Amino acid sequence: MDPTPEQVWIKVQELYSSTTAHDQRTATDAWLKAYQQSPSAWDSLAYLLRAEGQGFDPMELEQVHFFAANTLRSKIKHGELSQLEPANRQNLRLSLIEHLIKFRNGPSPVRKQLSLAFAAYAGNFERGKEDVVQQVCTTLGSNPETIPVLLELLQFLGEEADHVMEEYADVPPEEVHPLVVSARTAAIPVLTFLHQCFSMAEAEPDERRRAAHTSSVIACFGRWLRFDAVPMDQLAASPIVLTALGSLGHAEL
Repeated sequence: MDPTPEQVWIKVQELYSSTTAHDQRTATDAWLKAYQQSPSAWDSLAYLLRAEGQGFDPMELEQVHFFAANTLRSKIKHGELSQLEPANRQNLRLSLIEHLIKFRNGPSPVRKQLSLAFAAYAGNFERGKEDVVQQVCTTLGSNPETIPVLLELLQFLGEEADHVMEEYADVPPEEVHPLVVSARTAAIPVLTFLHQCFSMAEAEPDERRRAAHTSSVIACFGRWLRFDAVPMDQLAASPIVLTALGSLGHAEL
């Protein structure tokens, strides 16, 4: 019989608890690994990520959320999408976006795993020619509260598209992976968005936060330059490029 979400919850707490004996922790770890590889995990992972409310201990809730997000990322990355019916594979993308919106303010480790899961999904799922980059920009870019998670997601989508582009380097144009097509189509709008993010980061009054934000934008900008040929005069005038060059050797940037 498939484990229930409640059973998974208990096992996650056993794994992280400092009072769990070594032998019990080893057995619990083996149990959870078997669960993570099972087809039945997909449904309960969604349930665990949606868990919330005053009846839960905040630390336990974060541990369960992290476990569920990390498991989603792992299953997608290791090609276990085949465990899902075709319709459910399509729906997974919408579900991941819903989770990203829910965790837009953190905890950051949970949000990062969900962003990595979405990027892995975009790189592994080849059905259709949907414009995945444009979709996330439209969905997450219209609300100031979701701008930070969109910036993080674009960083990972750029990395995934870069990896896929190298993998598909020798295929005919009509066989290029949909993620690469999407990245090339959305490159200029993404770079424009990153300039907007950079302006907002530069206006941050706190020096440490400003350095962290500008560093994130610069890293993402460099990644997305690979997907479109920006004229040299425009590139030379870019405030992001000027800041990147001026910050060489700066410890915080």
